[in-house]
Amino acid sequence: MNRRKPKTKSEPSKKRKLGVSLSRSRARAPAKRNKRTRRVAAKKRRVLNRPRLATRAKSTSRRKTSAGKKASKRVRRKISQDPRLEIAVKEMNRGRSMTAAAQSTGTSPKSLKAYLRTHRISKRKGTRVSTRDKRLRRVPVMTNGKVRIVTVRGYEAARLVGEHHNAAGQFVRTNDVRLIAPFTGETVQSASGRKIELETDPNKIHRIAAMDTPPFHEIYEITSNR
Repeated sequence: MNRRKPKTKSEPSKKRKLGVSLSRSRARAPAKRNKRTRRVAAKKRRVLNRPRLATRAKSTSRRKTSAGKKASKRVRRKISQDPRLEIAVKEMNRGRSMTAAAQSTGTSPKSLKAYLRTHRISKRKGTRVSTRDKRLRRVPVMTNGKVRIVTVRGYEAARLVGEHHNAAGQFVRTNDVRLIAPFTGETVQSASGRKIELETDPNKIHRIAAMDTPPFHEIYEITSNR
C-alpha cells in the first residue's frame, strides 16, 4: 500500500499559494486603478478650473480699470468745476506764463496743466507751455445800430469784441470820439465764417446805449470745451 506523506506546516499547498497570490493581486489592482482615476479627475478639474480663473482675472482687471476710470472722471470733474482755472487760462491768453497765472489765481501749476490738457487748449514752445484757445464763445457785437449775439471762435475774436464794448462805454460817458476811432473798419468773424463790422458811428452808439440791453459780461459765455 502506498502511504501518503503527512503534510507539514512548513510546506503549504500549491492551491493555498495560488489563492494567496491571487487575493494579493486582486487587492492591489483596485489601488492602482484608484490612483489613475484620481490623476485623471485632478487633470479634469484643472482643465475645468482654468477658464474660471481666467474669467475671474478678467473681471478683476475690468473692475480695476472701471474704478480707475471713475476716479479719473471724479478728478476731472473736480478740476473742471474750479472757476479759478478759467481765470488762469485768461491770464495765459494775455501772455502770462503758466506758473505766474496759477500763482495769481491761487491754484497749482499741476491743476492748471491738467485743465489745459483736458480741454486741449495747450501748446508747448520749447520748455514753455502756452495756450491755443480756439473754443467757441457767445459775445454781444454792436453793429448796424443794434446788438447782435454772435458765436465766435477763439480768444482773440472775443477779446476784440470786449475791447470795442469798453471803448464804446467810455465814449458814451465822455463823448470822446478818439476812443472809438481805432475800431473803424474793424470786423469780427463768426464761427460760421461771416464777417461782422464793428459799430463806430457816434449817434448809433448812443442809440444802442439808450436801449435796455444786458451788459457784456452777462452775455459772454464759452459754449464749447475744446
